[in-house]
Amino acid sequence: MTEFKHYSTQTVRNLIEDTESTLDQLKAEMQRREEAEQEIEIEGLEKHMKSAEFSLRSIREFLAFLVEEYRKE
Repeated sequence: MTEFKHYSTQTVRNLIEDTESTLDQLKAEMQRREEAEQEIEIEGLEKHMKSAEFSLRSIREFLAFLVEEYRKE
């Protein structure tokens, strides 16, 4: 930190502006990544729901088969 005392006021001002600009870019990148992760999670949830629907349909068909077999006896 002591090395900055040799910098001119304008140099320090420029460093602050560069740092703020970099921070804004990093925040934007972080937001983009978080949104991309959320989209991936939503896609995974949709696939999971379709799989669950298929499983539920299979269970219903199996139960209907068992009921039919029971009635035959």
